[in-house]
Amino acid sequence: MSGQTPDDPRETDARSTTRSDGDATHSDRFGRLAALEDSDRAVSPVIGAILMFALALALLAILQTAAIPALNEGLEFQHSERVQTDVRDVGGAVDRVATTGATESVSIEGGLRYPPRMFFINPPPVAGTVRTTDPATVEIGNATATGETGDYWTGGPRTFETRSLEYVPRYNEYGGAPVTVAEPWVVYDRFDETDVTRSDQDLVDDRRIDLIALEGDRSVSRAGDVTIGVEPTSAPARTVTVRDDGEPVTLTIPTRLSEDTWRELLADELDPTGDTEDDRYVQEIDCEGAPPDPCGQLTLTLEQGATYELRLGAVGLGSGVEEENATYLTDIEGDATAIPESGRQRLVVEARDRFDNPVSGVSVTGIVTGDGTVRAVDPVTDAEGRATFVYDAPDDVDGTRDVAVTLRFGETPAEQATFDIRVMDRDGGGSSPTSETDPSATITGVDANTAGSQDRYDVTLEATDPDGNLDRAEFELRNPETGAVIDTATATLTGGSDTATGNLRAQSGDRLAEYRIVATAIDADGNAGSDETIASGGA
Repeated sequence: MSGQTPDDPRETDARSTTRSDGDATHSDRFGRLAALEDSDRAVSPVIGAILMFALALALLAILQTAAIPALNEGLEFQHSERVQTDVRDVGGAVDRVATTGATESVSIEGGLRYPPRMFFINPPPVAGTVRTTDPATVEIGNATATGETGDYWTGGPRTFETRSLEYVPRYNEYGGAPVTVAEPWVVYDRFDETDVTRSDQDLVDDRRIDLIALEGDRSVSRAGDVTIGVEPTSAPARTVTVRDDGEPVTLTIPTRLSEDTWRELLADELDPTGDTEDDRYVQEIDCEGAPPDPCGQLTLTLEQGATYELRLGAVGLGSGVEEENATYLTDIEGDATAIPESGRQRLVVEARDRFDNPVSGVSVTGIVTGDGTVRAVDPVTDAEGRATFVYDAPDDVDGTRDVAVTLRFGETPAEQATFDIRVMDRDGGGSSPTSETDPSATITGVDANTAGSQDRYDVTLEATDPDGNLDRAEFELRNPETGAVIDTATATLTGGSDTATGNLRAQSGDRLAEYRIVATAIDADGNAGSDETIASGGA
């Protein structure tokens, strides 16, 4: 033991060095691992951010391609509904302007601007088109009137042109949007396969016929409001009483609605059996095109034997509109009157255009056939289309004289109005071979019964004749506006003083709100005296 030698110090150093090297290598390995872990922690948030950004872009893309078009389509649908209301408002303005003669303005929301949306792209604004269609012909056939108006309404065809107003959409998303159309008698939406009416028809209502022509050329495409100026070209619209000339009155109008749609619109007016008591007067409906195609030309045949209140007019919606010229002259006051010698009678005429409405600025002249003179008071028609003259009877006549006064603005019968005036010899100074004095006539009573389907009047007349040769009494029920005779009656008179009663009536088709009743006493020599009154009707 004492002989063992201690370990070599170099060996000891070597072992120590080996342990030191081993420890260093182990530490480096763990350091590199820690560095890698720190690097991973730094990259993960970046990758997450990139993924989130990509997801957001994908979501925005989905919204842009799906949600935004759907939202815009909803806005376009709502705009289409507003346009339908605007076009109906134009139709209402047309009727008001035709009635009053006063200009109006109506706006149509021509286009649509989409609301701004952050991060999203909207399509361009919608710019729809408001336009009038090409003109097409309206025809009224077999209609006659009485009195001077009958010189124009003779039964021959009367024609004029009209247009329609359309709104044509140009939506980006609402692909099935309709074209909204205002024809003069109905407003409707025209789809690809069908039509949907947005108003009732106002062409025929019982015995009332309304035809208001739309004139003017207009076409505007705009994203904002489009203002429509509705101007009267033949207004205010007057009503003329017409009836058939032996053949049924017909109305032919242009329309793009189908026959089936018109039968639905006119269901309350159709009377194929010709029943005179049911207040329905459209007997037939005929279309140029067979269903389901548009009519093209729609012809209505009206019931015979009835009188119709015809209201025509025209309004302008665009450029190229001209004022209507006078077409005929009709008497308003002074026809079929009797005045004493040295008396005077006021004569009033009205100049009217082809739509039966007054025309101002027309120069009228007058001539007399027979005794007396005519003088002008207002020879140029005023805003109501009227000119005024006065007939002055001679200071003295020998017996009763019949005089004709003609007022005119042209040479055709329609451009003239003739007034029949009877001048009576009141002083007996003449040399009449028949009677010294014409009979006198006084309506002393009118017993009216307007209940039921007709208006009935029992008219009592008292007549006197100094000659004592009364012969008969004649009674007439007339239209107070046109003078048209609706019914007549005759009764016998005798002696120098007598009373007679006439029974007058207006059937359902002839009923009016007011009538003019004329009673005339006639003696054996043909001399006459008359009286008249106004009576209320049941229409």
